Amino acid sequence: MSAQDRLVAGRYRVESRLGSGAMGVVWKASDERLNRTVAVKELHLRQSLNDADVQTAKRRAIREGRITARLMHRHAIAVYDVVEEDGRPCLIMEFLESRSMEAVLADRGTMPVAEVAKLGADVASALAAAHDAGIVHRDVKPGNILVAEDITKITDFGISRALGDASTTGVLAGTPAYLAPEVAQGGKADFHTDVFSLGSTLYAALEGRPPFGLGDNSIALLHRVAAGDFDVPEHAEALTPVLLRMLATEPAQRPTMHEAQRALAAVSDGKELPESFTAVPVPTPTKPARPEVPPQPEPESSGNRGRYGLIVVGALLVVGAGVIAALLTGNLTGDPTASRPAASQPPQPRPEPSPVSPPEQQPAPVEPPAPQAPPQAQTPDAVVSEYYAAMPGNLPAAWEQLTPDYQTNHAGGYEAFSEFWAPVQSVQASNVSTEGANSALATITYDFDDGRTVEEKTRYTLVRDGESWKIAATTVLSSRTR
Repeated sequence: MSAQDRLVAGRYRVESRLGSGAMGVVWKASDERLNRTVAVKELHLRQSLNDADVQTAKRRAIREGRITARLMHRHAIAVYDVVEEDGRPCLIMEFLESRSMEAVLADRGTMPVAEVAKLGADVASALAAAHDAGIVHRDVKPGNILVAEDITKITDFGISRALGDASTTGVLAGTPAYLAPEVAQGGKADFHTDVFSLGSTLYAALEGRPPFGLGDNSIALLHRVAAGDFDVPEHAEALTPVLLRMLATEPAQRPTMHEAQRALAAVSDGKELPESFTAVPVPTPTKPARPEVPPQPEPESSGNRGRYGLIVVGALLVVGAGVIAALLTGNLTGDPTASRPAASQPPQPRPEPSPVSPPEQQPAPVEPPAPQAPPQAQTPDAVVSEYYAAMPGNLPAAWEQLTPDYQTNHAGGYEAFSEFWAPVQSVQASNVSTEGANSALATITYDFDDGRTVEEKTRYTLVRDGESWKIAATTVLSSRTR
């Protein structure tokens, strides 16, 4: 479903594309039967799926729609319907004119304590209601929190599971940076993990980064999460004890979502924390002991090679193998064999250790020449112009101009990124201008191979990456088809 002005399920008239993520593409549409604006989330079905996998994905979408429809709360995006269009399942959801918390943070960097406490209390109230209904969200993060002028709502319960649903199987769907340690170790997501992920989200809003940081290497990030290694927040003020309890490594030390909501609301209102909350000791994160450096292999010893390999393998086994597989596959169907990893650069092989020569015979180390990086545009408007100048013929170059988080949670991975651009014959960026310190505006005109021309006015939020900029978030302000 790529065409604007298309009628979905004989009822929902597509108006514009709102965005995309790892699980699907979201469209703004009009419900012609009830005369209201809705959001249509089209779930990704990978081209590599066989017929059985496609049917499994459809059944899963219907099941998840039914699960989510059980939740009606002021601070949660409602699900109205589940339909099928062109063989793909679609969730019909409440539409909210808003920006994601992720886009807000990309624009502002951090948020003040009082604002974070109020936002956290609102989101926690919705999650507490979900938990009362037996629903675990499993993917609480800034990208799934919508911030409007007068309200905040959490969305994307599409990967949620109802506890006790024995027919539900699945793999990790959460974002590594906001996962709880027990999930990173291969454990099961439950109510405690939602509390941790919300704590991580609020930590990021205050500190400008999630507790375990960000990075291109998901495996390395999972190791940090699994170890529970993070710094005490420096800017949380009255929220510090609340966050430290929510981020406790031991699930039993975390508050329930109801307790977290009351504590967050107390900070928001300038009141003392509830006595039931302060009665529990606040855990202090402790960094794990640094492992000893393994000794250098002895000369002429073939046995050391095997031991060196075991050290590497042993380190990888710290994180649950199923978690790693899930991250690499981005599996939608819940069947670990249903999809293949998206195309990406293969990891470079680790060099074998060489025998140590006597000191007097060791040559001076020769550093390989540093690769010559291409010149980078230095202003937001130039970055946007350069991004579209590469399209649609040079997808890899454009892909490198997106942040890792945008690549994963907005573009939906390289395969989905490629699928979106496949029907685009040409694209042109016009009226490109820098707006503020780290954002730009542009009018983007797409010419599709079916004869359509779509014009979208879009705002881009960028972040610094060394001396250059990368695109961190996009917001479509208007869209029309001609």
